[in-house]
Amino acid sequence: EDITEEKYLKFAENYFEKYMTHKNILNILESQEFSEEQIKLVNDLVKSKTVLKGLFDKIKFDGTNKDIFISTIEENRAEIIKNIFKNGNNLYKNYCNERLIFTEDNSTCRLRGYNVDKDRKTSNLGFCFSKESFESNDILEFDFIPFAFSNSDMRETYFVNNNFSVKSLTQTNYAFSNQLSSTENKDDKNKLMLVLQNSKDYISYDVEIISKSQDKAYYETFFVRLERLKKLRELSGKSLNFVKKINDDYWFNLEKEVYMRCLNNVLLDDVILMMLKFYFDDNAGKGYIKSRTDMLIDINVSWKGNEIMDEIKNQIDSAKKCGHLVSKRLIEMKSSNKIISYKYKLSSALNTHDYDRVKEILLRLSAEVNIEFSFFY
Repeated sequence: EDITEEKYLKFAENYFEKYMTHKNILNILESQEFSEEQIKLVNDLVKSKTVLKGLFDKIKFDGTNKDIFISTIEENRAEIIKNIFKNGNNLYKNYCNERLIFTEDNSTCRLRGYNVDKDRKTSNLGFCFSKESFESNDILEFDFIPFAFSNSDMRETYFVNNNFSVKSLTQTNYAFSNQLSSTENKDDKNKLMLVLQNSKDYISYDVEIISKSQDKAYYETFFVRLERLKKLRELSGKSLNFVKKINDDYWFNLEKEVYMRCLNNVLLDDVILMMLKFYFDDNAGKGYIKSRTDMLIDINVSWKGNEIMDEIKNQIDSAKKCGHLVSKRLIEMKSSNKIISYKYKLSSALNTHDYDRVKEILLRLSAEVNIEFSFFY
């Protein structure tokens, strides 16, 4: 009963203050005199929001009519807050269907990814296309979900769901959000990984993290196990900074790829193969790429566990020695041009997971240089 629409809107205005355009306008209007720049800024802010454009239709701020602007905003404050909040791509609209704010007893859930247009999709909602088998529930309290997620200035926001108690929930998420704010990184997912690396003061257990991206119409969730979190923290200080554009829609970020595989308990085989491909495609940065690839191999070996680590290490050392001997022999045979050729062939076969082709190339190479590859067995 204590939660009213009026109190809710005041809370939203305070919580998301920096996105409340009308407050920015009111702050400027506190001045007694206005520069051309301030006058232009007020008019630009009015134009930026549909609700403000409607209220100030055909009225332009000229530096002398601030009282009209102040009184109009104060008289329509609730309407302005509601419109800005519910239609903000990083505010309510990112988490819930904006048409359902403050509503009760909805036939489908208001949350993004759970909301359904029942006028159009009821025939295929239920099991075996039976409308009667479809079940949904919705509660007014879901309107508070936008306040739970961290850092609305990020395109992807996060909620640490350690719901042992309300106290631990709020304390963890405040700490988590503050760390995200103070971490400099352009990529939101990478920023998340960097924060998790430094979260031992408030995350020391398995925990679920829920994420919501403005680019997706649904929530995502992943489970962070403490064992993997410790592995992630061990990566702190490793030089994994390498970024390469693959196409207009995708940039390969080595640090992010390694961190995500670490948390998901996935080995780095495919990342290592990708780096090998970059090594042969990029003439300029071969040494830089090689140093990171060597590091990835070491990390991969350590993740595979102590039981097989020594055996793998011996195989890798054996393969490296064979590689040096083969290069030396080909140079002596005045066939050094074949070194790059064989590298490309092996790299290409490995990247396409054509292991029969890998065996065929290695056997041919072994016969050509007359060297036995002990690791090959």
